[in-house]
Amino acid sequence: MPEFNSYHADLHIHSYHSGATSSRMTIETIAQQAKLKGLTFVGTGDIFHPSWLESVRSELDEVAGGTFEHPRYKTRFILTTEVEDRNRVHHLILLPSLSTVESVREVLAKRSNDIDDDGRARIELTAPEIVDVAVTHECLIGPCHAFTPWTSMYKEFDSIGACYGECVGKVDFLELGLSADTYMADRIAELERVTFMANSDAHSPWPDKLGREFNRFELAEPTYSEIV
Repeated sequence: MPEFNSYHADLHIHSYHSGATSSRMTIETIAQQAKLKGLTFVGTGDIFHPSWLESVRSELDEVAGGTFEHPRYKTRFILTTEVEDRNRVHHLILLPSLSTVESVREVLAKRSNDIDDDGRARIELTAPEIVDVAVTHECLIGPCHAFTPWTSMYKEFDSIGACYGECVGKVDFLELGLSADTYMADRIAELERVTFMANSDAHSPWPDKLGREFNRFELAEPTYSEIV
């Protein structure tokens, strides 16, 4: 039997390429502050942005499939991004490899006017259509900050089924965000079998933002494959 250890992960953050974010949201500062906060993992965020993707390639070492590590601070990064669909619902995507990032980006770029400019790209597709792209490329996907009163699933739709339609069974998780907790969300019948995540959606690297919400995983190894 493998020995399992606890690891803390904040898988939804942004780089300085997203709107209303700190100029200090760089790879090095995020890695440094995550270590101080006690986080083993952070999401890269904004991985479809060309400059940010290049920063990930040049500043991090791939230590396992889909798992990248800062050489100095040893913080581990998972490839992630947030996208906005045509109905202003936001979705978090976890990607298994850099080659997958390139493939998914190529598909979504055909339906986006700002994927080269904004870290949080707007995609002119519906939620089910974005899920289909993610699942086809073996990514994980779920609604971001589902309970916030703007750019969220429950702001635009009455149910997860209404949002994702026939693809609802392919949704991997629901992010609680900063407006709900597990106990509240678990009282909604349609979410009974849904996996919850809690992340910070940090726009700055400082400890009052980064890791203000996080996930605790029991893993045999601190890698992407163990998380998923």
